[in-house]
Amino acid sequence: MVQNAGEIVELAVRRQNINISELSRRLQVNRRTLYNWFQQKKLPAEVIYSIGNAIEYDFSADFHESLKNVKPPPHIGSKESEEIQANSINYWMEKYISLLEDYKDLLQSRQFEPTINKERFV
Repeated sequence: MVQNAGEIVELAVRRQNINISELSRRLQVNRRTLYNWFQQKKLPAEVIYSIGNAIEYDFSADFHESLKNVKPPPHIGSKESEEIQANSINYWMEKYISLLEDYKDLLQSRQFEPTINKERFV
């Protein structure tokens, strides 16, 4: 029986005795994402490489063609990784502030008058 990519990755994770919660922290994804990846027949090479890096396992023997042309993702804690994270934080912070400003403008543009249903209190 031919195993799918998710099964191969899951087997490697189990053999390395890596806790799923710990792996999810290392990869900065939630546990449900990991379990979903384990169910996939095909996985992106970047995902396979990231998992291999996190569990210190070389998947090149298992996925020799898939990993051939993959650029390694930045290591967590590296300068490049910190820049990506900072850019991501700034992006979401600016998006959040923009949404708050839009919401404030919307509230100010509408005049809310309390409506009391007098019939209800009779």
